[in-house]
Amino acid sequence: MNQGILALVSSTGCAAANALQSLTDAMHIPHLFIQRNGDGTPRAECQLNPSPDGERYTLAARPPVRLNDVMITLVSELRWHKFIIFYDSEYDVRGLRGFLDQASRMGLDVSLQQVDRNVTKVFSTLFSTMRMEELNRYRDTLRRAILLLSPRTAQVFIHQV
Repeated sequence: MNQGILALVSSTGCAAANALQSLTDAMHIPHLFIQRNGDGTPRAECQLNPSPDGERYTLAARPPVRLNDVMITLVSELRWHKFIIFYDSEYDVRGLRGFLDQASRMGLDVSLQQVDRNVTKVFSTLFSTMRMEELNRYRDTLRRAILLLSPRTAQVFIHQV
């Protein structure tokens, strides 16, 4: 966590989710908790304890909650007005149409950036074409990003950033 974890995604039992919620609340880290059984069906909703200061850092989602709804809730909770969605070349962005429509109605500035298997190429191409002022603005925007990437691509991507 000292290296700068920006969010935590978990799918655990209720007791572990409560422990993670306490940790993420204390460290002011957003926590997306996915509640499902091994076969993917929703399980009984866990009763998460509210944090003492009233701030909510845990967002609990029970499949089949749509990703669009979860992302809208997340960016609303974080009060993001401008952010980037990075997605795999295999990801079908047509599924984000509802999210993008709702984000537009809310006045959010959303940028989509496709990431191919060569993550290093993405950054070298972007950074070689930008002026210093643009690089500084882009760096700030990278702090507000949603990754719709495979675990391997996400790991390489985060390391490159």
